[in-house]
Amino acid sequence: MEFQTVRGMRDLIGEDALLQQRIEDTIRNVAEKYGYAPLYTPAVESFDLFKAKGGLGEEIRNEIYCFKDKGERELALRFELTASLARIAARSQLKMPFKRYQIGEVYRYDRPQAKRYRAFTQADIDILGVKGLKAELELMLIIRDIFSQLNLKPKVVFNSRNLLQELLSIFGKGKEVEAMRIIDKMEKIGAEEVKKELKNIGVYEKIVDLIKSNSIEEVSKIGGMGSSTGLKEVNDFIEIINANGLDFVELDLSLARGLDYYTGLVFEIKAGEGPSIGGGGRFDKLIEAYGGNPTPAVGIGFGVSRILDFMKEKGEKTEAKGIFLFGLGVPYGKVLSVAQTLRNRGINVENDLSEKSISKNLECAQKKRYSFAGIIGERELKKNVITLKNINNGKQILVSVEKVEDIKKFMSETSKIKMEPKKQDQKKIIGSGIAKKAQEVGKVFQKIGEKKFIQIRKNPPEAALQKQEAQKSTEKK
Repeated sequence: MEFQTVRGMRDLIGEDALLQQRIEDTIRNVAEKYGYAPLYTPAVESFDLFKAKGGLGEEIRNEIYCFKDKGERELALRFELTASLARIAARSQLKMPFKRYQIGEVYRYDRPQAKRYRAFTQADIDILGVKGLKAELELMLIIRDIFSQLNLKPKVVFNSRNLLQELLSIFGKGKEVEAMRIIDKMEKIGAEEVKKELKNIGVYEKIVDLIKSNSIEEVSKIGGMGSSTGLKEVNDFIEIINANGLDFVELDLSLARGLDYYTGLVFEIKAGEGPSIGGGGRFDKLIEAYGGNPTPAVGIGFGVSRILDFMKEKGEKTEAKGIFLFGLGVPYGKVLSVAQTLRNRGINVENDLSEKSISKNLECAQKKRYSFAGIIGERELKKNVITLKNINNGKQILVSVEKVEDIKKFMSETSKIKMEPKKQDQKKIIGSGIAKKAQEVGKVFQKIGEKKFIQIRKNPPEAALQKQEAQKSTEKK
């Protein structure tokens, strides 16, 4: 019998798993630098918790995984993380401001399609207990730092639900909630289709032209908008983002975000001109709706799985951290001892457990996305050193096991050096770094053989450099 993943779900293996780990670690590290603490909640919650959120009601049943347990209680797999946060805040005496981040898998019973999964990882960052726009500013700074560390270009569009509500009360009083959901589909179905749907529910469709103008000046000319709370909110936020050089944040009057629980500014997060990979906004009334005290709150969420897919499309690669260590004709216990010494000093080490050949070990290291191999032979063992080699560009040194800072420095500096092609026949040179793929590395080392590798390894890198300099000097003369 052949077992497969459940429809709409996927496994992450090898490079994909490393890349997702990098994304999660980046979000976690940046959030903690700003003083956010982790939060863990169950993947299974009461169905009523989600039913009550933002007036979703029974309709949400068709979009999520829900079931009855053996006690006939109605439960559901979480489809997002905010409801669990609101549940905790409603029944706990949290120290305010409460700043939390949470990274976890969520589940939605959507129709599976390209890059849309039924199980995916989400990361939320929220602040409870802070009024005003300082919290929103901090979230924008966090977005900037996360994207910078992931080598992505951020784009955030924002709008005010208050402003949109005020406009809709002029153009279609009593139809605000329904109209907002229609406007939220603007990017998907286009302005003309939005006009038709608004007209069908009795909303003056000219509001679409006003929204498409994306002009605060034009909005301010509308009668009744002179003392607009939403207009002031937008102008104040524009002033704040300009003062802090956040030029990736811009106004989009068509942004509505269909969920009813948003009460202030709302955001959509994109990877440059690429896809939407997150969003958020202010939800000052949600915790009160769950039986808690009135609590101002604002947050953002990232689709980690979406970021992963986008980075993969860009060809982004992630290296395994640390060193792949193996021995040449030395007792395994000695290799293990060196590995443990390095681990105790903060360096990740995977050591060969199968006593493979040199070529097979180097091929294995590259397949596992290691950039560095550590080699221990009799010479290294006697001097308590290792031959540390950058597999990607061929740079290598003899370095003491005790000199951890030298090891880290070499790894840091040579990681920035790209492989440079040489004119001579590279197939005759071990460690030239010509192999860009693990398969090529294996073939190169198999052809040359282990003996030649050992002979070259015996020549210290300093001697090789001196020889090269002497040759250059002779050629010039």
